[in-house]
Amino acid sequence: MRTYYSIGETAKRSSTTIETLRHYDRIGLLKPAKVDVHTGYRYYSDEELVYLNVINFCKQRSMPLNDIKELFANDHYEYIIPCLIATEDKIDQEIKQLQQTKKLLLALREQYETRTTLIPEQLSDHIFSCKQIPKRMILTFPSIQQPSIENFQLLQDLLMQYSSGGEGDSFIFEHTAFILTTLEKEQSENHSVLFGVCEKWPAEADNMAVLPAGTYIYGYCSEDQKALAMQNMITDAKTKYDAELAFIVQSVIFTGIFQWVYELQALLVPCSE
Repeated sequence: MRTYYSIGETAKRSSTTIETLRHYDRIGLLKPAKVDVHTGYRYYSDEELVYLNVINFCKQRSMPLNDIKELFANDHYEYIIPCLIATEDKIDQEIKQLQQTKKLLLALREQYETRTTLIPEQLSDHIFSCKQIPKRMILTFPSIQQPSIENFQLLQDLLMQYSSGGEGDSFIFEHTAFILTTLEKEQSENHSVLFGVCEKWPAEADNMAVLPAGTYIYGYCSEDQKALAMQNMITDAKTKYDAELAFIVQSVIFTGIFQWVYELQALLVPCSE
C-alpha cells in the first residue's frame, strides 16, 4: 500500500521547507503525488522523497533548479554525463574563487597585524627617512585615479580578474593598493593612477611599468596630511639630497575597514644596473 505524507511531513523528512516544496510545484520541478480536490492539500509519497534527495544533492553541488529540471526530463546517461561534467567545471571555478578570496583575506589580516605598530605619532607631513627598495613591476589602471573605498574595491576586482582564467594565470599580485603620482613640471596638476605590484607577470601585457630599484625617501601620513607631505617630500629631496623627484608612490595601509593611511615613497638614487 502506498504511503502518503502531508507537505509538512515531507518537508521535515527531506530537510527542506514547505515554501520550497510549493515553489518546486509552481515551477514544475516536483509535483506532489496527489492533491486533495476539496482542500487543495498536497501529499507526497516515497517516490517524491527520492526526487527530493536528488534535488538536494544537486543543489549542494551548485546545480541550478532549471538544470535539475532538465536532468529529470532527460534521465539518460548521454545527457547526464555532460551535465555532471559542466557542474564539476562550475564547482572548480567556485573553488578557485574561494581560494583567491581566502588568499585576499589572509593578506588583509597580515596587513592589519603587521601595522598594529604604526602609531598615530608616526604620521607626519614633514618627517622622512631613506631606505632601499627593490625593483617592482607594476600594472597600472589609468581609469582609476582617486583613492576611495569604491576605487580600492574596483582595483581589487580588476586584479582578481587578471589573476584568474586565460592570460590571468600568468599574473600574481601583492594584495596592497598603490597610487602612482607623476610630477609634471609643465602641468598645473600632477597625474595619479592606481596600480598593483606584480609578483609574477606574462612576457607581454598592456599598462605595465617599472619602478626602479634604489634609495627611496619615505614617510607615513594621513589622508589629511598627504598633500602637504608630498610637497614637503619634494622640497626635502631637493634641499637635502639635491634630487628632483619624478614620481611619488603612495602605498595604502588600511587601519580599519573604511580607514587608511599612506606610506609615501619617492626614488632618490636609482641602483646602477
